[in-house]
Amino acid sequence: MPLFKRRPTEFAAPIGTLPCTDQGCRNETATACSYRDRRGRACEMAFCPEHWSMIGGIMYCRRHAGTISAMGPGTDPSALPELENRGPSLVSWVADEIGPEIEELLRGIARSTETVKTEPEVKVVFDHKRRRRWERSWKLIEPTGISLKVALTVNEDEDDALVDVRVNSNVIARGVPPWIARRRAGLGVGGQVDKDQRELFHRFFINHIAEEITAQRTADASLSA
Repeated sequence: MPLFKRRPTEFAAPIGTLPCTDQGCRNETATACSYRDRRGRACEMAFCPEHWSMIGGIMYCRRHAGTISAMGPGTDPSALPELENRGPSLVSWVADEIGPEIEELLRGIARSTETVKTEPEVKVVFDHKRRRRWERSWKLIEPTGISLKVALTVNEDEDDALVDVRVNSNVIARGVPPWIARRRAGLGVGGQVDKDQRELFHRFFINHIAEEITAQRTADASLSA
């Protein structure tokens, strides 16, 4: 065994020569965002070291860093969304917020033969008409397969801020997060009001999930009786 170990390689931050796109920033040390969508189009944003986001030593603007983080750095480029589409990062954001409660709900109804499986990354899924959507899911798994699935999704061909909640194949709730709705309306609510509205939005989803999985379990029990 070697006496000394080599230190982990650290990614050196590149120094660019472009003006930073961030509002109010006058730095001219920006580097172009590395994101390419599934059509090969490049993001035209450029950010300096103070305002960029690095993933695996690669520089991205904050929006596309959110996309790469949500789907994973090894995602097939053909699965990536269009430049302007926020779907995957929004699904990931909401999933991180309510995921622990979804897991708790599933554990509460799980049979002795079932286990809870959480998907940590957003995946691209196709419906029967080959329309794409981005999805992050939680499942009850039994030896014969998936017995119940809860998913948060955003459809590619709809509003990229409209989040659907699915239990198995049913869409049971949908909504635009309040912070996005306010931004679109030009409203600047913050502080406690923002916190309260976010909690109401999350509670809306959780309550619908709880009702639906309980109803489905009740229906399953009546069929097997």
